[in-house]
Amino acid sequence: MLEAGADGLAFDPIVAFGENAAEPHHEPGHRVLEEGDVIKLDIGALVDGYHADMTRTIAFGQPAVELQKVHDIVRQAQQAAIDVVRAGMTGVAVDAAARSVIEEAGYGDLFVHGLGHGVGLEIHEQPLLGTTQVNELPEGSVVTIEPGVYLPGIGGVRIEDMVEVRDDGCAVVGISTRELIEL
Repeated sequence: MLEAGADGLAFDPIVAFGENAAEPHHEPGHRVLEEGDVIKLDIGALVDGYHADMTRTIAFGQPAVELQKVHDIVRQAQQAAIDVVRAGMTGVAVDAAARSVIEEAGYGDLFVHGLGHGVGLEIHEQPLLGTTQVNELPEGSVVTIEPGVYLPGIGGVRIEDMVEVRDDGCAVVGISTRELIEL
């Protein structure tokens, strides 16, 4: 990020793999990366006082079949939310679009956080997107769309992108693939 022109990091990155990826905000430990682990990377740059936030989940080798399935569900949930975002929509409604995909797949109780938050001069700011967030999304705001499913003892998947809220929908900020990459 620094080589690409960032002034610094927007926050301390989260790098979690294996069963630690099942913790939404894992702190570093001493576990060794193993073949088949999924790696959750939550990173962000700071540029001219503005923050960025993105999470991807990648695999070190062939991950467990259930984690592959969950990755696809989370990717579909994120797209469902992106498809409904527009100015004037509430944080509850956008969250519900993503959450319904995860619930229908049987993982609703494992999506343990809100869908997203505003990003700008602070890394976490209004508007919020979640099950109780009745605030409306203003045109021009930038919010994260970050559904996740966390399987205790196994691993977790979160896919996060920022979107600019517009009257007619939204524009995704960034170009990183959302597909599961196996290293």
